Amino acid sequence: MKQTVEDAAREHQTHFEICDAEGTINGFINGVHKQIYESFISGAEWQSKQSPWISVKERLPENNTVVLTRGAYGFLICQLSTLGEWEMGANVNEERLGITHWMSIPSFDEILEANRDVLERIKD
Repeated sequence: MKQTVEDAAREHQTHFEICDAEGTINGFINGVHKQIYESFISGAEWQSKQSPWISVKERLPENNTVVLTRGAYGFLICQLSTLGEWEMGANVNEERLGITHWMSIPSFDEILEANRDVLERIKD
Protein backbone atom coordinates (compact mmCIF):
# COMPACT_ATOMS: atom_id res chain seq x y z
CA MET A 1 0.00 0.00 0.00
CA LYS A 2 1.27 3.46 -0.88
CA GLN A 3 2.18 5.88 1.87
CA THR A 4 -0.29 8.76 2.34
CA VAL A 5 1.02 12.31 1.96
CA GLU A 6 0.25 12.91 5.65
CA ASP A 7 2.37 9.91 6.72
CA ALA A 8 5.17 11.02 4.40
CA ALA A 9 4.97 14.53 5.88
CA ARG A 10 5.26 13.16 9.43
CA GLU A 11 8.24 11.02 8.40
CA HIS A 12 9.86 14.02 6.69
CA GLN A 13 9.19 16.15 9.76
CA THR A 14 11.19 13.80 12.01
CA HIS A 15 14.29 14.61 9.95
CA PHE A 16 14.00 18.19 11.17
CA GLU A 17 13.36 17.59 14.85
CA ILE A 18 14.43 20.53 16.91
CA CYS A 19 16.10 19.77 20.20
CA ASP A 20 14.25 21.29 23.12
CA ALA A 21 17.17 23.24 24.52
CA GLU A 22 16.94 24.89 27.90
CA GLY A 23 14.84 28.02 27.70
CA THR A 24 13.15 27.11 24.39
CA ILE A 25 9.42 27.63 24.33
CA ASN A 26 7.52 24.45 23.42
CA GLY A 27 4.93 26.47 21.53
CA PHE A 28 7.67 27.68 19.19
CA ILE A 29 8.89 24.14 18.56
CA ASN A 30 5.36 22.88 17.92
CA GLY A 31 4.80 25.81 15.54
CA VAL A 32 7.94 24.98 13.56
CA HIS A 33 6.98 21.30 13.36
CA LYS A 34 3.51 22.26 12.15
CA GLN A 35 5.06 24.55 9.54
CA ILE A 36 7.34 21.77 8.27
CA TYR A 37 4.40 19.35 8.13
CA GLU A 38 2.15 21.79 6.23
CA SER A 39 4.94 22.82 3.82
CA PHE A 40 5.61 19.19 2.93
CA ILE A 41 1.91 18.54 2.22
CA SER A 42 1.65 21.75 0.18
CA GLY A 43 4.64 20.69 -1.95
CA ALA A 44 3.23 17.20 -2.48
CA GLU A 45 -0.14 18.61 -3.55
CA TRP A 46 1.58 21.02 -5.98
CA GLN A 47 3.57 18.15 -7.50
CA SER A 48 0.46 16.00 -7.96
CA LYS A 49 -1.09 18.72 -10.14
CA GLN A 50 1.86 18.91 -12.53
CA SER A 51 1.44 17.54 -16.05
CA PRO A 52 2.99 14.12 -16.69
CA TRP A 53 3.89 15.25 -20.25
CA ILE A 54 7.57 16.11 -20.81
CA SER A 55 8.56 18.41 -23.67
CA VAL A 56 11.10 16.94 -26.10
CA LYS A 57 12.83 20.33 -25.85
CA GLU A 58 13.26 19.76 -22.10
CA ARG A 59 14.60 16.20 -22.36
CA LEU A 60 14.18 12.94 -24.25
CA PRO A 61 13.41 9.49 -22.85
CA GLU A 62 16.19 6.98 -22.44
CA ASN A 63 16.97 5.06 -25.60
CA ASN A 64 14.86 1.95 -26.27
CA THR A 65 12.32 2.84 -23.56
CA VAL A 66 8.72 2.57 -24.77
CA VAL A 67 6.78 5.78 -24.08
CA LEU A 68 3.52 7.47 -25.05
CA THR A 69 4.07 10.43 -27.40
CA ARG A 70 2.02 13.42 -28.59
CA GLY A 71 2.54 14.91 -32.01
CA ALA A 72 1.10 15.58 -35.46
CA TYR A 73 -0.56 12.14 -35.58
CA GLY A 74 -2.04 12.47 -32.10
CA PHE A 75 -0.91 9.88 -29.58
CA LEU A 76 1.51 7.10 -30.50
CA ILE A 77 3.45 4.51 -28.55
CA CYS A 78 7.07 4.91 -29.60
CA GLN A 79 10.61 4.45 -28.45
CA LEU A 80 13.73 6.46 -29.11
CA SER A 81 16.35 4.36 -30.93
CA THR A 82 20.03 4.39 -30.03
CA LEU A 83 20.44 6.61 -33.13
CA GLY A 84 18.06 9.19 -31.63
CA GLU A 85 15.19 8.41 -34.02
CA TRP A 86 11.60 7.75 -32.98
CA GLU A 87 10.50 4.19 -33.77
CA MET A 88 6.95 2.86 -33.73
CA GLY A 89 5.08 -0.18 -34.95
CA ALA A 90 2.81 1.82 -37.30
CA ASN A 91 3.78 2.53 -40.86
CA VAL A 92 4.05 6.31 -40.38
CA ASN A 93 6.37 8.74 -42.15
CA GLU A 94 8.76 9.53 -39.31
CA GLU A 95 9.60 12.95 -40.77
CA ARG A 96 5.99 14.08 -40.23
CA LEU A 97 5.51 12.74 -36.70
CA GLY A 98 6.16 16.12 -35.15
CA ILE A 99 6.52 14.65 -31.66
CA THR A 100 6.41 17.47 -29.13
CA HIS A 101 5.86 15.66 -25.81
CA TRP A 102 6.26 12.24 -24.23
CA MET A 103 5.43 10.51 -20.97
CA SER A 104 6.18 7.18 -19.34
CA ILE A 105 3.51 4.56 -19.70
CA PRO A 106 2.23 3.76 -16.21
CA SER A 107 2.10 0.15 -15.08
CA PHE A 108 -1.25 -1.49 -14.43
CA ASP A 109 -0.55 -1.35 -10.68
CA GLU A 110 0.12 2.42 -10.89
CA ILE A 111 -3.17 2.93 -12.75
CA LEU A 112 -5.05 0.92 -10.11
CA GLU A 113 -3.40 2.84 -7.27
CA ALA A 114 -4.13 6.22 -8.88
CA ASN A 115 -7.80 5.25 -9.23
CA ARG A 116 -8.23 3.48 -5.89
CA ASP A 117 -10.76 6.04 -4.63
CA VAL A 118 -12.93 5.54 -7.75
CA LEU A 119 -12.80 1.77 -7.34
CA GLU A 120 -13.77 2.08 -3.66
CA ARG A 121 -16.80 4.23 -4.58
CA ILE A 122 -17.86 1.69 -7.23
CA LYS A 123 -17.67 -1.11 -4.64
CA ASP A 124 -19.95 0.83 -2.28
